[in-house]
Amino acid sequence: MNEILGNERIKEYISSALQKKRNSHAYIIEGEKGSGKKLIADYFAAALLCEAGGSAPCGTCSSCIRMKNRNHPDLIRVTHEKPRTISVDDIREQVVNTVDIRPYDSPYKIYIIDEAEKMNISAQNAILKTVEEPPEYGIIFFLTVNKGIFLDTILSRCVHLTTQPVDRERIRLYLESRLGLSGAGADFAAGYAMGNVGKAVRIASSEEFGALKDRLTDILKSVHEAPAYEIMEKAGSLKGGKDSQDDILEIMRIWFRDLMILKATDSADRLVFSEEWDILKRQADSIRYDGAARIFGEIGKTEDRIRANVNPDNALILLFNIISEEFRNRKDREEIHG
Repeated sequence: MNEILGNERIKEYISSALQKKRNSHAYIIEGEKGSGKKLIADYFAAALLCEAGGSAPCGTCSSCIRMKNRNHPDLIRVTHEKPRTISVDDIREQVVNTVDIRPYDSPYKIYIIDEAEKMNISAQNAILKTVEEPPEYGIIFFLTVNKGIFLDTILSRCVHLTTQPVDRERIRLYLESRLGLSGAGADFAAGYAMGNVGKAVRIASSEEFGALKDRLTDILKSVHEAPAYEIMEKAGSLKGGKDSQDDILEIMRIWFRDLMILKATDSADRLVFSEEWDILKRQADSIRYDGAARIFGEIGKTEDRIRANVNPDNALILLFNIISEEFRNRKDREEIHG
């Protein structure tokens, strides 16, 4: 299980279930995107289908080789054409209408439904009977960022496994050993990921993210002293798709999280932008705590506005205007009181 970083409780459960041959017919694996849900489900499935029948996949039998090549006939990965919905037709065609066909050459027939929170009510009702009365060989893995959308009747019939954040130091060492990342780069990615290994790997491997981070950091370093019009002009250049918008807001969230940590503790121990300690300290001294807290809250409101289809560029410009305003308010108060 070395490929699964952290998540010791889940690994202990899987190992115990395999050793005792006590497997559930349905699992919900919940965790944020990039937290290792697919890796966990694939490992569990590989062990269940392994010809050796042990407490871990042997890695050498024909079943394990087919799992590595992603062409095992008794593992079905449920797909969907509509990006935001897993429809009743998807579930009927890929699960309900095939589950009664026995496995080809394995003891189990396993279904992995990624993004299962996208199943609409009709799709959930369609799969309910399979979850309630599965064939002895059938196992379903529901992978989701939010199990709260599932019907209670599905929730009550599944074993629930929840991924946990991985220690920052473990992620840093992983990035250094597996990706050959430099110390500073690995340290930033590990801190930025907030315990999410997939996120850390993504940003550490992305030149596009690195370029976006550098551009945005350049703006953030001057928000406490540059004229508002200059900040607005630079903010207007931050364009991109949804992933870029998410990264922009996440970078800003972590920047102001660091600022608030400095303001509260005056310590750099927990900073993600540790190399920017000097500028963050100056900014922390240039704003009231309630002003910094307001900015932190406005980042969340900006996410809500974008989800509500407000123009992302306009939403970002508004956010930067609020940031500039909070720093100006501190300066104005200091000038008034001399």
